[in-house]
Amino acid sequence: MLFVATMSSASSATSIPELLFQFLEHLSLRDLISATHVCQDWRALVPKINSPLRLRLLGLSFSDAISPYPIPVGVRILYVYNIETKHKVVIPEPYRTILTEWPSSQPPPGMYWPHSVRFRASGFCFCARHRHMDADLCLCAENEVRSAKITMPNDVFRAVMEEGVVPADQPTSWELFDNPLRLYTGEQNAQTIRFIRAQPATAVEWTGAGRWANIKFSVLQLSRYHVYTTEASSDGIFVLILDGPSRGQIHGWSSQGISWYDGFEAESFWDWNYTEWNRDASAAYYRGDW
Repeated sequence: MLFVATMSSASSATSIPELLFQFLEHLSLRDLISATHVCQDWRALVPKINSPLRLRLLGLSFSDAISPYPIPVGVRILYVYNIETKHKVVIPEPYRTILTEWPSSQPPPGMYWPHSVRFRASGFCFCARHRHMDADLCLCAENEVRSAKITMPNDVFRAVMEEGVVPADQPTSWELFDNPLRLYTGEQNAQTIRFIRAQPATAVEWTGAGRWANIKFSVLQLSRYHVYTTEASSDGIFVLILDGPSRGQIHGWSSQGISWYDGFEAESFWDWNYTEWNRDASAAYYRGDW
């Protein structure tokens, strides 16, 4: 900054904005917020930097956020560090920047801190616990990053990959295309087909002498969900895809049966319109009261 201050007036008119842009574009969100308070010139330059993610957060940072689960930034940074060093992964954007740079302990307006981060902050356990499991058993720390899998018979896989259609009259396709609440509408089924077809051939493993196709994903667990109607119930965990062409997307995996795929949820953390888990409804479901 001393260099900038001592430049001649002739050169500063063209050089100072360029130097400032280089400086501002490397600032964290917290520092960008501070930069807007330096002077009018800086306040005018900040919105012009080439960082759509931080600019979007900057716009939200002046809005009120109310959440019953505030989590300090230090806890969130430690969470990211532990996940990435232990599992040798990088958390996809924008979620990573929101965790590490959002200055308030309250999440951005309209969002919740996922249960996985809440577990790190308070020990809150969000594991799916079936009726036959120990009620005191918490596996959150063991399953933060895990493998999720879509399994389908050969004929279903071929129909999806070669024809791009929901297999007709195939009872074995029920799990992927006819399983309410989250998998049964035309729009949901079309999204499931796009998700499967987006995966490269190298991601498919064949078992049972080629009778079953398995597509595996490395995922970061986010939050529990429970949806119930008088016709059906859906209970599972939202996960963030960590690898492949769907990296950064959020999908649901049911906690029933063998952890069936439960459908697409959002393209990224920005689009995740999550409703807080109804703990009482989930507990009633496992007790058999529903």
